[in-house]
Amino acid sequence: MSGTLTNGEVNTSYAFDPQSLEIKTKSVEQTLVPLVTQITTLVNFKESYLSNGKKRSEKAFRSALKIGSAVEAAIERFVVVGETIADENPDVQPEMYDACHEARLAGVSIANLNGCLTDDSGITIDKSVLIRAARQLLTSVTRVLLLADRVLVKHILRSEDKIAYSLVKLENTTNFTDFVKIFTEFGGDMVDLAHRSGDRQNDLKSEKRRGQMAVARTMLERLTMLLLTSNKTLLRHPDSECARQCRNGVFQQMRLALQLIALCVSDGVMHFDPSHFALSTGEEVLDIGMQLTVNVAIRRLTEMLEMVRMTCNIGTNTRERLISALDSLCEMTQDFTDSAYTPHHHREQILDFLEECRFELTNLLQPDVTDERLRNGSIEVSVDRLNRRLKDLRKQLQIVAMEQISEVLRTDEDQVILSSIKTCSVSGDIDGVEKFLEEFREHAEHIQEVCRLLHHISLTDALHVATGHAERNLRSLAPLTLLAGRTLCIHPSSRIARENVEVFCDTWTQCVNDLSRLAKETDAATSGCLAAEKQAYMSLPRPGKHGTTQKPTKPITLDVEDQQKMAKVGLEMKLLTSEVDAEAEKWDEYAENDIVKRAKAMSSMAYNMYLFTRGDGPLKTTHDLFTQAEFFAEQANKMYKTVREFSYEVPGSAQKNDLSAILEKIPIHCQQLQVLVKSPTVGKPATFSKVDSVIQETKNLMNEIAKLVTACFVCATKFEIEFRGSSVPRQLLADGEYTQRGSGESTLWRRTPSVRRTTQIPAVQDSANGKNNWTLAGERNFN
Repeated sequence: MSGTLTNGEVNTSYAFDPQSLEIKTKSVEQTLVPLVTQITTLVNFKESYLSNGKKRSEKAFRSALKIGSAVEAAIERFVVVGETIADENPDVQPEMYDACHEARLAGVSIANLNGCLTDDSGITIDKSVLIRAARQLLTSVTRVLLLADRVLVKHILRSEDKIAYSLVKLENTTNFTDFVKIFTEFGGDMVDLAHRSGDRQNDLKSEKRRGQMAVARTMLERLTMLLLTSNKTLLRHPDSECARQCRNGVFQQMRLALQLIALCVSDGVMHFDPSHFALSTGEEVLDIGMQLTVNVAIRRLTEMLEMVRMTCNIGTNTRERLISALDSLCEMTQDFTDSAYTPHHHREQILDFLEECRFELTNLLQPDVTDERLRNGSIEVSVDRLNRRLKDLRKQLQIVAMEQISEVLRTDEDQVILSSIKTCSVSGDIDGVEKFLEEFREHAEHIQEVCRLLHHISLTDALHVATGHAERNLRSLAPLTLLAGRTLCIHPSSRIARENVEVFCDTWTQCVNDLSRLAKETDAATSGCLAAEKQAYMSLPRPGKHGTTQKPTKPITLDVEDQQKMAKVGLEMKLLTSEVDAEAEKWDEYAENDIVKRAKAMSSMAYNMYLFTRGDGPLKTTHDLFTQAEFFAEQANKMYKTVREFSYEVPGSAQKNDLSAILEKIPIHCQQLQVLVKSPTVGKPATFSKVDSVIQETKNLMNEIAKLVTACFVCATKFEIEFRGSSVPRQLLADGEYTQRGSGESTLWRRTPSVRRTTQIPAVQDSANGKNNWTLAGERNFN
């Protein structure tokens, strides 16, 4: 039975069913924990007493008696509070009195049974009797708590009902004085709802519901300002249809936010009319947690495959469900493949992965093996292959979504357009306002599409809810912003219309900032690189160590605009770190070798510098960045020496020439990076220029390191050169040449005997008559 609000009263008939009990809030759960602990102690005491057949110590009896008395006293205090709540809330009074009476009787029963356990009367109490009494006590106490929780929910709904009533009055007023008076009362009601809903949000156990409450409360706060300016604009220009549509749209969004709060607070507590405050527009459901996305479709299909693996049975129903799940996944991926902003090669990769998934599913549903044991093995192999294809597909979709969102945020086009709209409106350039409004419409469609892709790849419930509502908010706000702009075009001299446009532009900026934050959280969740920050070699060098002797410059924290300008270079550097990590993974067998360790360390340091461009990670100031860059250059120099040692074991070949060519570039980039780091700067513009140059040079050096690691792997593979642990470099002579090893000296590298390096005959210098005549030793004439 649905409950509705009538004149501030909530009519419900929500029967208490202990069999389907589900606690929705942390406070109720935490209140029950001590009681459950004490009752468990009593039951365990009885069980121990019966199983041992021995009299317990006097101390144990006193403890058990104390627990029983404490439970009875606590229940009595608890019941008094419950009865007070019943007196203050007549709508729950009968149910609350009944629940309190049951709780009091159950508390007395527990105390009496406990007394029988601890006296010497010799009365034997069946354990089931004690358990039944304990269950009755917990049930009655839980019922009291849930009724009290329902009272809190009704208070929130009544606060919302007051706001809904104020919205009706604001919507119907035509006098500015009355509007100000009603809006003042409305503001007080909003503050009351903010406090009540905030407490409820923190108390909810469900991550999804907490996320929905946060979204709804944030939108109510932002829409309140829009409500003020849009109403003022309509009161000033009552004949403007654009102003009226804009104002009505704001009212509709506020009612939807109220409805979402009501949905969250009443879930599992009481029945509530899902269309009380507002009817959902279109085919969209208000509860976005039920919306299907690519990630949800892949997760469902994976769960079905795991069930098939466990049962090794594919019936007709299972077959249809698997086919339907894959069809749903293909339908969801159309948002990626149909997008005009998806590059052609990415679109082809997505379609290829989908085709491979269909192929593997066909093999799974139509196995050619008749033998049952072989058939079970074939099913397991097919499930594994399909899971790998799904994993590859998910990774590809994540790459496409993150590339598009990074490009949108990097260009910062919305800020340019909105700033232009504001400037034109202030200067009275209505033609300019119309021009930029059209650009805003196109850009808004693009950013909504990108937000939809971000919603598809959200991994957690909180991100699923936040990204879904972010898309809806942008989709609803864009036409309202256009209406506000058109109102200004119709009334170019209106100061109130100009103020209305500026407020809508600011609200749009806030929504885009939310999208940027969600993109960072989604990227962190999908890449899984957060754990890398905790590795030891990523810590910053201490002052005075690693060659850092320069006096530190004054730390500067870059603002969001500066960070966005460096986002593209930072993203390119992140891709290079992924490439280096992929190469280093091929050397897992020799993970303790210097080349592998230094490659991983440099990759992690570069990733830290990439996080700095996003405003995240352990590097908080420019001084941290410059210190990390200097340490990065030192690591590159050490890498150069290690690879140079390795190159002596590579036979003369085209591969060695490539390795040497790459190796020669490393010291040049290291020197350039060190010069940039040590260059002095004064002022924020100069510091930003230095940061930009350091990031760019680090990216260039990382690019060469990626090539170097690949070249080392190619040489080691082709010429069968194996690692043998940590390096011990040979001693350098004064002229920079290496000393020769003895025949029994251990070397870092080892090649198999099948590959021999061609022995070069040493050249001998003939300095007769002051000339340098170079001949081969084997060709000299000693006559």
